[in-house]
Amino acid sequence: MKILCEVQVVNRVTQANRTPRAVKSTLAIGYKQSALDSNGNTKKELEMILFTPQIKTGQRYKVKDNIQAVHTKFVADGKATIGFKQPAENLLIKCDTIQLKGFLQTLKLGMEGKDAINLRLNIATATAITQKSKSQTKMTINRRCDYPIKGFPRSLQSLTINNSQLVKLSFEICSLRNLTHLDVANNQLTKIPVELGRLPLTKLVLLGNCLAELNDWSFLNGIKLSQSLCELDLSANKLTYLPLSVVKCQNLVQLNLNHNNLTFLPFAMRRLKKLHSLYVSDNKLESLPAALEDLHINTLDVCGNAFKGRNDLDVQRLEGTTETNTRTQCSPQPLWLQAARSVDQYKLPIYSLPAILIKLIAETPKCVCGKFCFLMDSQNIYKRIRSAKFERIKNYSYSPDQFIYVDIVKCGYCKNVKSCA
Repeated sequence: MKILCEVQVVNRVTQANRTPRAVKSTLAIGYKQSALDSNGNTKKELEMILFTPQIKTGQRYKVKDNIQAVHTKFVADGKATIGFKQPAENLLIKCDTIQLKGFLQTLKLGMEGKDAINLRLNIATATAITQKSKSQTKMTINRRCDYPIKGFPRSLQSLTINNSQLVKLSFEICSLRNLTHLDVANNQLTKIPVELGRLPLTKLVLLGNCLAELNDWSFLNGIKLSQSLCELDLSANKLTYLPLSVVKCQNLVQLNLNHNNLTFLPFAMRRLKKLHSLYVSDNKLESLPAALEDLHINTLDVCGNAFKGRNDLDVQRLEGTTETNTRTQCSPQPLWLQAARSVDQYKLPIYSLPAILIKLIAETPKCVCGKFCFLMDSQNIYKRIRSAKFERIKNYSYSPDQFIYVDIVKCGYCKNVKSCA
């Protein structure tokens, strides 16, 4: 009989541990066939053999009249101690409870001279049990021919599939519950399955795919993904707009949108309170939303865009809105709008509000006066009104020949026009 266990060897004479700690071992018991006796019968000697990573050939112990003691007080916890007379050593065993009980029962039968099926092992030919290799947690595929035929290990935590002409993510990938890093850069993905939103990914790299035609970004709304995602790379996907589902990933720390066709960034980006790094180089941006100034961004890369100069027409339009503001204040407002403004004004907790109202408060742009522009339309947006004020940014990359202006929104209650410009 052989069992796979953890064993620590202690010498009773020197009180020294031959093994500093319990190590993965194989413990076997069986008979050793010896020479014929005077009656012509084969002699059988019961022996125990211990295989460890340090003793690959095995340490042999005689059993008959050589057992000092067997301690089984904690056998229910999978622990036992076998002490030998020669050599004066104790084996401190930790094993599966059922296997350990079976091994001790086999030892007892052998010491009593009784025959048992488990004692029919020829101890002379015994070998260590092959231990399973450590669970695979990382896999990298750089060629299509490297794709695993037998599927992906369920223990994967990091998966990289690059340059493999991948056209879709299989359900098997979306079922890897331990996956936290997924890199599928430079493939031919046109759609991401909604099931991906069930994974607790912290890093998702979709660089160099074909997601411009993707109309359903609902995978980013998944409860687990939206709460766990910290790094998102959507660069080189020919995106013409930033999906609003991205701003719902409120734990985003790094967002890469380089090499796309973006013409604007949404005001709802103010929702990304934890964003530290934003890369939007080589796009078609003409300006940036003023909401970026309120974020704690350390790194901002806006090189290679199409930034334009100050928009004098919108500046004049902004200065002539006082009369419109008065009419807006006098007009009756919907009940939901009054409720949303009250929540913001009195800093009420929003966790108990309807989901649609929470979304509205979280994503609605803010006027420079601090109020939300809930009923915003194109008339409330003023493009390239003033120069950008990114005072908190430490790493700021931009084209030195361009001056960057920001867009603002103006609510119907703001009378201080000069503070806006």
